[in-house]
Amino acid sequence: MMKSLALMTVSAGLLLQAGAALAQPAGGDTIQKIDYYCERNIVIPVTYINTAAGTSFAVINVDGKQVSMTQATSGSGALYVAIDEQDSYRWHEKAGEAVLSFLEADDSAKEQTLLTQCRADDLSEDESN
Repeated sequence: MMKSLALMTVSAGLLLQAGAALAQPAGGDTIQKIDYYCERNIVIPVTYINTAAGTSFAVINVDGKQVSMTQATSGSGALYVAIDEQDSYRWHEKAGEAVLSFLEADDSAKEQTLLTQCRADDLSEDESN
């Protein structure tokens, strides 16, 4: 457990450092911060990092921690999965609405939906370079 927590912390730190680097002028890189308002009055802050090379990341704040995610293949919308497989959150966003789910790191585990009806705040910051 401590090892996966350390890995997650390192992954989140590296991703946030990458985000700080993207804040410097670099052609085509973007950082977008959005607050999503979900059921039960839960707010999920998300920072999207899109590189000019086409790589996309998200960092979500959930359950009192930052979760680093990378974009995965999705049939519709954008699906982000946790970089740390032991803390396997999934964030599926499409047209300003999102769903947060969790998939245990067990081959027989089923994906559990944690939050639905998450809607983007129209007043979010957008930093483009």
